[in-house]
Amino acid sequence: MSPSRRSRRRLPHRSDLLVIGVWVVALVLVAVLAADALGGRRTAGAPTSTASTAEAAAQPVTTQVAATPSTALAATTTSTTLPPFTLAAGGDVLGDRQVGVYIDKHGGAAPLAKVAHLLSDAHVAFVNLESPLSDKGTRKTEKDVTFRGRVALVDGLASAGIDVVSLANNHALDWGSAALLDTIDRLTAAGVASSGAGVDLAAARAPALLDTPAGKVAVLAYTSILPEGFAAGADRAGVNPTRPDQERLLADVNTANETADWVVVSLHWGVEYEGYANASQREFAHAIVDAGADLVLGHHPHVLQGFEIYRDKLIAYSLGDFVFDHYSRVTGEAVVLRVEMLQSGPPSFTLVPVYLADPYGIPAVVTGAEADVILDRVAGFSERLGLQLERDGDVSRFTPR
Repeated sequence: MSPSRRSRRRLPHRSDLLVIGVWVVALVLVAVLAADALGGRRTAGAPTSTASTAEAAAQPVTTQVAATPSTALAATTTSTTLPPFTLAAGGDVLGDRQVGVYIDKHGGAAPLAKVAHLLSDAHVAFVNLESPLSDKGTRKTEKDVTFRGRVALVDGLASAGIDVVSLANNHALDWGSAALLDTIDRLTAAGVASSGAGVDLAAARAPALLDTPAGKVAVLAYTSILPEGFAAGADRAGVNPTRPDQERLLADVNTANETADWVVVSLHWGVEYEGYANASQREFAHAIVDAGADLVLGHHPHVLQGFEIYRDKLIAYSLGDFVFDHYSRVTGEAVVLRVEMLQSGPPSFTLVPVYLADPYGIPAVVTGAEADVILDRVAGFSERLGLQLERDGDVSRFTPR
C-alpha cells in the first residue's frame, strides 16, 4: 500500500516501533559508509567530481592557501556531478615600456578593455603577468632587460575579469623582492589570485585555489627561465623553479589533483621566437598531465605555438604575448583561448584571434584576412602535434567527436 494513503490497519505496537527504528538506524549507517567509500580522491590524469558550494556564483572565490602545498590542499570533497568548467587564457602581460605609457594616458583598465568580454564570462580567466606592478624596490642593474609595471594595471586586470595570474617568470624579481611582494599584496587586495612566486619556496609552490560553480580549481605556476638569484628558497623570496627537482613539481601536481576538481599548470619555458616546442618540452608536458594536470598553459617565447591533446587533456605550448609592445608582425599575433572541460573526455576549445596594435601592444580582436594569418599559423603548428583545428568564421575550434 502506498505510504501516502491512509491505512485501515492497526497502529503498530511500541515493540514494533523499536524494531523498525533499529532497522532504520542500521540502514542509515550502511548508506553513510558506502558513500564514504565511493567518495574517495580521484586518480591522476582522470578528473572526478566534487560538490560545488555555490549554486551559480558569477565569480570564483579565491582561497588563501597555507605556506605548503600539503596543507594548502587539506580541504575534503564530496562526490557529485559538476557542470563543465570554463577557462579563458591569454599570454604575457606587461605593464612597462610602451604599455606603461598607454596606461599613463588612458588608465589601468584600458589595455584589456577590448578583450575583456572574452575573459570575464569564464569561471576562471588567466594570464602570465610578465612584470611586477609596484612603485617599490631597486632595479637589478645586472640584468639587461628589466620591467616594473604601473600599479594601475592591478585594478585593470581585475576589471577585465582576470581571476589568477602566474608570477613564475624571468621578470618577477626585476626590482627585487620588495616589488614582487608588493605586487602580490596589491593583486590580493584587488581580488586577483597569483601563483608561482612568494615570500619563500613554500609560498611559491603553493597553488592558487579558486572555488567556482564547476568545482575547486588549483593553479600552479613554474618557470624554467631563471636569472641568477630568482629561484625562491627556504628563507628567500622568489619564483617557483622547474629545476633541478622536477620530481618535486610532479609531486605537487599530484597533490593538487588529489583534492581539487581541476588542476591548471602554467609553465614559463621554451625558446624565444620559436614556433615549436622541443621534444624535451613535450615529454615534460606529458609527464605533468600524467601527474594529474587537466590543462597546461605555456608562455615566454613571445610567439604562438601549437596546441596538443594528450590523454584527453589540452596542452597550449605558448600563448604568445597578450599585452606587450613588440617590433614584428609575428610577435603581435595572439589568441584568447577559451576552453570548456568535462569530467571525462577531451575538452572543447575556441581560439579567438587577437592582434596587439602598434605602437603600444594593446590587444583587439581581428577578423577577415588578419584573422586568417593568425589562425592559419596556429593550425599548422597544431597539425604537427596531431591536432586538427576547424575554422568557424573568424575563430578556430576543436570539438571532440
